[in-house]
Amino acid sequence: MGLFILKILLAHLVGDFVLQPKKWVEDRSKNGYKSKYLYGHITVHFLLLILFFITELQAVFGYIVLITVSHFLIDLGKIYVERTNRFSPLGLFITDQLLHLFVLATIVFYSFLDISFFLNIPVEKLLFCVIALLLITSVTSIAMKLFFRKWSESFRKKTRKKESLKNAGNVIGITERLLIVLFINIGFLEGIGYLLAAKSIFRFGDLTNAKDRKLTEYILSGTLISFAIAIVVGIGLRYALINL
Repeated sequence: MGLFILKILLAHLVGDFVLQPKKWVEDRSKNGYKSKYLYGHITVHFLLLILFFITELQAVFGYIVLITVSHFLIDLGKIYVERTNRFSPLGLFITDQLLHLFVLATIVFYSFLDISFFLNIPVEKLLFCVIALLLITSVTSIAMKLFFRKWSESFRKKTRKKESLKNAGNVIGITERLLIVLFINIGFLEGIGYLLAAKSIFRFGDLTNAKDRKLTEYILSGTLISFAIAIVVGIGLRYALINL
């Protein structure tokens, strides 16, 4: 199984990042399904898979066809979504790659893994995981925005000249909460300390350069509340998973 995974991943990486000139990407974006380079790109993927599995072609040819067709459909869909200008290039890139990896992972699971293991997972555990995920992402983000709104507006006015990535704070907060819950549930509690130390280092400039004491308190309050929520949710999830 390990060699199979490595081969399909290598074929994907080479086809999408090494053997795909910028000219091909631009032409596909401009001409859509009429672009000859779209079909050239798909042919490259097909041939790479054939090459990597040449000694076992008969056994995996069906998977090769499935991967190739799905790659074509995903890339074609990306082209037309891109034209709506509703999504950032980075968002489209990440979504595109995640879809490709999802297809590859599905094929691996279907081919090699015993799905009865996943079918036997208690529904309650899955629901607890989903609830925990929602709590530390959407729910906490909205709650913290509402809680800090009366202060955040004044700080935006004071720091409006400083450039900042849009929604970067929200993304960082969600990521750190996900990591904390993960660390708690795999027993890597020291990881929380490392994460807090790392964030403190990156925030050191903001804290030392902030002449306004309120800004320092605002930053520290946001960090500590975010960590506290993640720790509580992480402990709750671990307790639920162990005792169900």
